[in-house]
Amino acid sequence: MEDKVKEIIRYYEKHILEDIMPFWDRRCIDREYGGYITCFDRRGEMTDDRKYVWFQGRQVYTYALLYNEVEKRKEWLDHARQGYEFLVQKAYAGHGRWNYMLDRRGNVLEGTISVFSDFHVIHGLAEYLKAVQMKDPQGMEILKESYRVLEQNMFNPEFKEIYENTWSPVYIWHDMYLTCLATVEACWHVLGKERVRRLFDECVDKITNWFANEEHGVVFEAVTRQKGYDLSSPKGRFINPGHMHESAWFIMTAGNMEKNSDLVEQGLKLTRWANRVGEDKEHGGIISYADALGETPEAIDWFAETNSLWNEKVWWPNAEALAAYAMAYAESGDESDLERFLRQHEFCKKFSDPEYGEWYERLEQDGSVKNDVKGTPWKCAFHLVRALVNVRKAFLNVRG
Repeated sequence: MEDKVKEIIRYYEKHILEDIMPFWDRRCIDREYGGYITCFDRRGEMTDDRKYVWFQGRQVYTYALLYNEVEKRKEWLDHARQGYEFLVQKAYAGHGRWNYMLDRRGNVLEGTISVFSDFHVIHGLAEYLKAVQMKDPQGMEILKESYRVLEQNMFNPEFKEIYENTWSPVYIWHDMYLTCLATVEACWHVLGKERVRRLFDECVDKITNWFANEEHGVVFEAVTRQKGYDLSSPKGRFINPGHMHESAWFIMTAGNMEKNSDLVEQGLKLTRWANRVGEDKEHGGIISYADALGETPEAIDWFAETNSLWNEKVWWPNAEALAAYAMAYAESGDESDLERFLRQHEFCKKFSDPEYGEWYERLEQDGSVKNDVKGTPWKCAFHLVRALVNVRKAFLNVRG
């Protein structure tokens, strides 16, 4: 087994360093106007030069994460700094909020419509400030103010700037709390655990006690503001296996940060639920979405906007499943968790483009390529690189 673990570590190190990052390193750094270009076709030709601020934040995070977790490469820190400087100079709306979309030069096209811009910029700032050992006073002040405002908005039931979600007087949304939890976990290392405690506990509670449901063995994507489940509507029954896998490994991470074995066990449970709901047992891989009662699911929000079919294999849920299964095995040592990882590992090779690098955006149910683009308004390096870095980290931590 030791040899298998070493083989997996070598595979993911090579995949990150030789297959994925060269695609982005060669073309995403905008040396003329700052920040990053993130939209490319299969071959790497630019398809959109607008700068989606959540992706500027995500790309800062990606480069800082690589520097912090994989190798202290000067160019990775330089690339993270370039994105950080562009964000501070061009994307910051002031008063702790971040704009949604800029043109290539940094002019604002859409303002503070999305808390997800705030999440991902804060996430990126925290990882970057960790990389520079918090030695950037301006960055620290902006992070502190942005975090303060994020916390205020997350506890405000009337806060409505939550695109790509739609605010509802009836529902709250799982993806807001899981994305917030990942952001808060990064801030823990920079702002300190006591500063982030309130929002950390809120996100953990919402995921494990509100959205997770023992009776159905799922994490609902929407629950009512009264902590109820609405099984009468497709929206209330909607299940997102990608988000379930993310929440699973975020909760395991939270448990390790807290040294709370019960929380780690909850994350392990969510991982197994996510696999049961999401894995296509016939064709392999993770489906896009499901219905809690087993009916044919209807697309909502991102899935509706991108015309996604429920049984397609989209890059990001499949990447997040890799991370969840790897971490589950590192925590449990259970062979069934390793088997889940290895099945997903083999399926995900279908996403990899042997000619031009990176992963295709989506596959058909049977694993054939449906959309071969590499960067879109919804896809940059973030999900994939984060997942692969955490697979490597998990197997480095495998016990015995």
